[in-house]
Amino acid sequence: MAATLYKQFQRLTPQEQSYLRSRPYHAFAIQAARDTAYKETQRRFGRNGHNDRSDAFRHCYWSALLARELGFQDALKFTTAHEAFPANPPAEKTMDIHNNRIGLDIGRVKGTDQALSMRCMAALQAGKLKIMVK
Repeated sequence: MAATLYKQFQRLTPQEQSYLRSRPYHAFAIQAARDTAYKETQRRFGRNGHNDRSDAFRHCYWSALLARELGFQDALKFTTAHEAFPANPPAEKTMDIHNNRIGLDIGRVKGTDQALSMRCMAALQAGKLKIMVK
């Protein structure tokens, strides 16, 4: 298990690694939120796409879960660190940061996983989330 965790850590951006070095106790909450967001996106859309509606929803929902679990400021720091890798195309980074921010605001209000999922879906349906591929 330790080897698996180390491999996951090595795949993170340097900024994510720095964040987790200062807050290692957040690692499990971040991983749990990621897993929950992937599963819920799969359930709602039948896939976890790239730059499409499912991607926008997943970013929103993951960020909402993080804001609820870590608090707004720490979730903002981690989601910003998550997007900080050199190969991240500028348009994708802008889209993801926007969708993360909507999710962070949703997660500030708290609520169950289901409530946060419904709020992110409502944001998507209202055109508040950005997508690049229809």
